[in-house]
Amino acid sequence: MNLYLSAWSILSKKNQKKFFFIIFLFLLLSLLEIIGIASVIPFITAIFSPEKLSDLPILDNFINLIEKKENIILPIFCIIFFSIFLIKNVFSIVIYRYIFGYNSEIRAEVSTKILKKFFNQDYLYFINNSQGKLSATMSSETSVFSTEFLDALMILLSECMLLIAIFVLIIFTGHSIIFLAIIPIILITFLILSFLKKRIKIWGKLRVEIAEKMVTVSQRIFIGVRDIYFLKSIDQLINNFYLLNKNQSLLDAKTQTISIIPRALLELMGLIVLLITLIYLYDSGISNDEIISKITFYFVIAYRALPSLSRILVQKQRIRYSENSVKIINEALSLKDKRVLKTTNHENFNFKKSLKLENIDFTYNDKKNFFTNENFVLERGKVTGIYGQSGSGKSTLLNLITFLFKPTKGKIYIDDNEVFSDIDKRKFQNIITFLSQDTFLIEDTIKNNISLTSNQNIDDKKLEKAIQLACADKFIKDLPGQLNYMVGTHGRKISSGQKQRLVIARAFYDSREILVLDEATNAIDESTEKAIYQNIIDEKGSKTIVIVSHNKSNLSFCDNKYEIKDGSIRKLIN
Repeated sequence: MNLYLSAWSILSKKNQKKFFFIIFLFLLLSLLEIIGIASVIPFITAIFSPEKLSDLPILDNFINLIEKKENIILPIFCIIFFSIFLIKNVFSIVIYRYIFGYNSEIRAEVSTKILKKFFNQDYLYFINNSQGKLSATMSSETSVFSTEFLDALMILLSECMLLIAIFVLIIFTGHSIIFLAIIPIILITFLILSFLKKRIKIWGKLRVEIAEKMVTVSQRIFIGVRDIYFLKSIDQLINNFYLLNKNQSLLDAKTQTISIIPRALLELMGLIVLLITLIYLYDSGISNDEIISKITFYFVIAYRALPSLSRILVQKQRIRYSENSVKIINEALSLKDKRVLKTTNHENFNFKKSLKLENIDFTYNDKKNFFTNENFVLERGKVTGIYGQSGSGKSTLLNLITFLFKPTKGKIYIDDNEVFSDIDKRKFQNIITFLSQDTFLIEDTIKNNISLTSNQNIDDKKLEKAIQLACADKFIKDLPGQLNYMVGTHGRKISSGQKQRLVIARAFYDSREILVLDEATNAIDESTEKAIYQNIIDEKGSKTIVIVSHNKSNLSFCDNKYEIKDGSIRKLIN
């Protein structure tokens, strides 16, 4: 029950209402199914013993209307019989089309909710969790939840409602003896379910692990495709990918095989019961017409009830196999928000004087102690340079002053006021443009990569100036389509230096109060790099700029300089 309550909590109020509406549609469909099954008796009677139609109470008045035209009784019943099944099948198609749309909506909604929840986590969350796991949660697990778990649950409920309706019909028509045949079939059904329960649950956990690994491997292949070209052998890489796919396929094959077994067993049981019933009716001395009528009715009952029991087994298996997706999604949606995604008002932080780190300690994952009792000052309107070798802690310091990391100990002041509020931290981040050596580009045009807005909202003059200041105008003019040139996935259609210049142009276009450059020009040639830095200084105005580099010469024009070495932050004298 907890599993189903957890799944229910994932749905929005709107989609919970839609779920009830789908159940109501299934009730109507079950009613049509029962009408179709019930119509078999008068239809068979009309073929073999039309004179006995008046013995059926529900048809007594109808027969009186057409008793003078006996030759039209069978055609009328054929038309009615066909119409019932036509309406039922058309209605069934409409329902399932609605369900498929519903499942797609659920997937999009839940994926978006998880993405928002991830964005509400601190930066350490993304460092501590693999991209494969996070990507799989947003994509494959939400897909499994909507197209497997929810779909199976709805079909399970619909089949249960149909079985209940069939049982009511059996009682209403006075064929209660059928229950003696159905009871052992139901018992066998539950035995099969209990036998398969643990095995399918184990397979479901394996499916999650393999899905995460497949996403990780796929990402590595496409991100590192250039490096892969130069490997002496890619057999190991291909073999790993093959093994993951093979294991996934084996799991799918096992679950598909298991889904067939219950149906085969139930069909055999149903056939045995039907044959025993036929022998019993034959020995009871009733007429052949009555035997045909009863056997036909029993056959139709079996024709609908046995597949329903089989589908119930299959849906239970699907639920067991996909239940881990419910747990994973719930875990993601249950994460406590550790940062403010956006502020309620659009006011920027009023940065007047300085940001200070005072007696700061920072320990990563309770293991490596990066800083102990360190101090740092970022003055407004100044250019601050931070120098240090790779791994010295430069990026860690940036993550602290931009509130991506929270210090283990110590205080952070802005304009001599200690910062406590998450809203104030988010407001301060709103006035920062952060450029790292890992360029972020979308699979779109150069124009949209700089502005990160739609074409309708782009300021062309501002865009042109930003491109010139980033020294990107020449290479853009040489591209086919120029500003409308598609950069490709991760900007693969342009060079590393060109990618960095686009991102720097984005910073000029965005024009925020604080600009942070974390090794943001390491792929650009020296002369262009100096030109860009000069443009940054010339356009600085009242902006606050932070430049991080392992090259001291890049910091020659900085007002304040800091060196990080052996976990110590030391201010250098100009």
